[in-house]
Amino acid sequence: MKKIFLSLMLFFSLACNASANDTWQYTPILTIQMDSATIETTPTGHVLLHFSATEILPDGTCNYKYIYDRTAETIQIAEMEKNTKTLHYKSNFTPLSIHSPNPVVQKRAIMAEKVYQRKIEEKK
Repeated sequence: MKKIFLSLMLFFSLACNASANDTWQYTPILTIQMDSATIETTPTGHVLLHFSATEILPDGTCNYKYIYDRTAETIQIAEMEKNTKTLHYKSNFTPLSIHSPNPVVQKRAIMAEKVYQRKIEEKK
């Protein structure tokens, strides 16, 4: 328990010292790497936001790579890598509608839109 607490304290102190443009402490356990956020427009006119986030778990971390398609109104976990003391695996998921009744999908869609808005503000 002591080691977990010390690890979290170290993580949060490093996160607080990082530049605001590099990371965004979205929640106490989720940090978004704003320097990984990119916006692109595909040849078919879709506006895509790519970004990465790291979630602190009680016994490890979970790294996410998201694709938010604002045109199709979908959110996708393109890659999820979970590292804990007992397991390590990667997975990915198909795009889901941001209008899904699933509250987890809804929260991720809200988060993605906030990242998009922050990225747009950076460009101004």
